[in-house]
Amino acid sequence: MILKSRDIEIVKDDPYKNDALGRKASGEALTEFVLSANDSVVVCVDAPWGQGKTTFLRMWEQHLKNRDIPTIYFNAWESDFSDDALVCLIGEISASIAELSKTGNESKAREYLGKTKDIGAALLKHSIPVAAKVVTAGALDLDKVTEQALAGLAELIAKEQLEKYENSKKSIKSFRETISKLARSITDPETPKPLVFIIDELDRCRPNYAIEILEKTKHFFNVDNIVFVLGADKKQLGSSIKAIYGEGLNVNGYLRRFMDFDYVLPPPDKGIFIKYLFRKYSFNEYFSKKNARGVQYEGDQSLKMFSELFELYGLTLREQEHCCSLLSLSIKTTPENHQLFPLFLCFLIVLKVKSPDLYRELITEEIGVFELLERFKAVPGAAELLLTTYGTALEAYIVTCKIYRYGHEEITQRYREVIESSFSNEEYKYRAERILEIINDFNWNGGIGSLGYLLKKIEIASRFET
Repeated sequence: MILKSRDIEIVKDDPYKNDALGRKASGEALTEFVLSANDSVVVCVDAPWGQGKTTFLRMWEQHLKNRDIPTIYFNAWESDFSDDALVCLIGEISASIAELSKTGNESKAREYLGKTKDIGAALLKHSIPVAAKVVTAGALDLDKVTEQALAGLAELIAKEQLEKYENSKKSIKSFRETISKLARSITDPETPKPLVFIIDELDRCRPNYAIEILEKTKHFFNVDNIVFVLGADKKQLGSSIKAIYGEGLNVNGYLRRFMDFDYVLPPPDKGIFIKYLFRKYSFNEYFSKKNARGVQYEGDQSLKMFSELFELYGLTLREQEHCCSLLSLSIKTTPENHQLFPLFLCFLIVLKVKSPDLYRELITEEIGVFELLERFKAVPGAAELLLTTYGTALEAYIVTCKIYRYGHEEITQRYREVIESSFSNEEYKYRAERILEIINDFNWNGGIGSLGYLLKKIEIASRFET
């Protein structure tokens, strides 16, 4: 059983072999889209942070390469220390030129690459502000500088600004023409395919760098034969942009200047990823060895409770992996034949990851068990979960988690009142009877007062978090 999740292996000949989320269809749809693009296109693959965008884009990158579609993958977050996005974008093309030219004319590609670098260097030179001359003037003794001299300096600066603008405009035009020729040279002229430039992790970059990437992509690379695919959480990217331009900015309108299409990466079906994680962490193998009475159903209980709670709280894929890491470490600190009380353990783990304030209030005695139960019921869908078989058992664990053996009279009295009340329907009476049976059974199997026992496991596990 592993303790920490490893990166998913992307098999070169079968990139979707380890696709646990069924996203091959998305990759095929995007492939047909970029192949049908006649003009320059920018597509944003949109999904919240932690929902597997990067894994999908790396799988898709290999899928494109297997179809001889020239492709570059660029992790923008790993280069946001740079002072200039244009340098990074040209650098990624330069680093990939040999592989990109497999089906095209490599000598021509390198020739155009050299021209691209030269023009790019000229553009960077033109961007150096001539306002430095104003600073120089400021360092002079202005009492000795004549009005005529200052007027001459202002005229010189204005002239240089105009020349810089004209040269920059010519250079940008030349850059676009050259980069378009470069993209055309790296593909088979008989079956031309666009260069697909994937820019990932844009939403994790510094706000000003993310904006610069968008602007350079739009102004310098908006040419035929190149398709840009941006991997980003648009909501988070919008927050970054507002940090620069202010809360009043129309983010959607702003981003529409740079993005032509959005592709919303569909979330996985309920329970599909947790089943994959159970195989990945070897939980199935571990639980299959627990056959003694009282522990033989722990595997099913863990899987079912995690599946329900992940859906209930809307955990990202990354948060789901975090929960499984905590469960794995909790198992490692439990003797093989001892009970895990997985229904309640999984509940506490999800609470710690997704609702840390409520978790803290519980362990610091700021709230009682029935207040915890009511606050849990307030989560949309939680009340329905508690009506299920495992949900009923979970409620029994929640209300008895802080008491000691034989000290549960106050707790059980509430459920007896439900049974005896003339206002309770048969379903609620049956459920109250079932909870009393479970509590009575807890007396014999150690479930009463399990909070402290399980918290120790979670807190020990948390100290090993990466």
